[in-house]
Order: sequence, then C-alpha cells, then structure tokens
Amino acid sequence: MASAAVSSCPEALGTARRLVAEQNFAPALVAVERCLSAEPLESAALVLKGNLLYLLGRDAEAMAVLEGVVKREPENWDARYALGRVYYFNQRPDPSAAQFEAILEAHPENYRAWDNLGLAREAGGKIPEAIAAHVRAIALVAKQHREYDWAHANLAELLMKQDDNRKAFSLAVEAAERNPNSARNFYLAGKALVRLEQWAKAERWLTRSSELDPAYPEPRYLLAQVFRRLGREAEAEQERKRFLELKAKAPDKKR
Repeated sequence: MASAAVSSCPEALGTARRLVAEQNFAPALVAVERCLSAEPLESAALVLKGNLLYLLGRDAEAMAVLEGVVKREPENWDARYALGRVYYFNQRPDPSAAQFEAILEAHPENYRAWDNLGLAREAGGKIPEAIAAHVRAIALVAKQHREYDWAHANLAELLMKQDDNRKAFSLAVEAAERNPNSARNFYLAGKALVRLEQWAKAERWLTRSSELDPAYPEPRYLLAQVFRRLGREAEAEQERKRFLELKAKAPDKKR
C-alpha cells in the first residue's frame, strides 16, 4: 500500500501539470489534491495548488497554502515567487516586494523576480526603485533569455505614467521584437505614439494589436481616438462601439 501511495503522487502531479498547460485549472486542482492525499507536504504539489487556487480566483486560500510552504521552507523560491504574485494582485505591495527581495538576496540573477519587484514597488508608490528594478531585469535579459519581453513592456507602461513617452515607445518596440505575438506589446507602442501625437504610426501598431487579440478592448479605444484625429469619423465610431462591447465582457484585472 505504501509504495502505491508514493507512486500515485508523481502520477497525479504530472496529470495536473498537463491540465494546467491546457488551461483546465479546475480538473488540475482535483489532480493535485489526489497527490496531496498521498503526500500532504509535497512541496511542488502545494505550490502548484497555490497557483491554481489563485488562477481560480480563490486568493485567500492560495495565500494560506503558499504562506504555509514558505513558513516551513523559507528557501522555497517557487513558493515565494507565487506568493509575491498573489500579494501583488491583492494590492499588498510591501509583502509582495518582500517575497521578491528574499529571492533576489539568494539569487540576484533572477530576472523574473527583479521584474516583479518593479511591479510591487510601483504599486507601493516607490517609482525610482521600481524603475531601477525593471532596468536590472532588462540588463539580465539583454543577451540571454531573448524570449522574455515582460520587463521591457512593464517599464514602458510605467514610463508612460511618468510622461516619458519616447523612451516608453523604444521599450515597447523592443518588447514587440522579442515577442511579436503579444497584443499588449503592440498596444503599448501605439499608446506611446498617441501620446506623441504620431497618429498614422499609432494606427499601424494599434491595428496590429487588435489583430493579435480581437478580444482586447484597449487598442480599440485608442484607435477610435486616432481615427477621429485623422478625420475618419465612421471608423472612429465603429471602434468606439467595439471597445464598449469588449470592455463589458473583459475582467476588471487579468490574473
């Protein structure tokens, strides 16, 4: 019986990971629970459970699970990373930053932790520190990890809030070059161009964004502004109506 119980956990965990890759989160959680019924303190399963609870909108439960792992295993960096993300989503910037700072104290080369630390610091109103964290992440992915576009996009978005639109545009372009399938990257470049009043160029970037993700509301809103500036009122009204339709269906905040 003992050997059967031990073998059931890795099998169930493998099933859960496959279901996560397919974005079938509820069945994945059921599979994780099968693993944990055999091995209640299996760290990888608990971290995955925390992530799944978060993805399913059960944030309080996710925090409880991940906090338990971190308490037992302070050097479980996956648990700290996941917990930092849940804290950030729930508008707890200082506890979020503390998790990423703990990771970086042990692993200063962790570019994802630097990037997320930037988000947490921005949420806490620490703008210079946020910029510095994103810059550190960008430096770490400059030659390696060319697939990672989030740091450039996150800093572009932050710099637009500081009205540094030219630098934001350059960062968004770099993000789009790294990941040409991201609607957000093209949207950010178009948004920077709108702020710079470069309407024709903005149209191209925003149109590409809406093509990549037809359910993404934000580029439609800016396209309406661009078309109005270009005197194309019928197209502007069409985009305005499409924006309102998509916005009504979109979640308030993406997880």
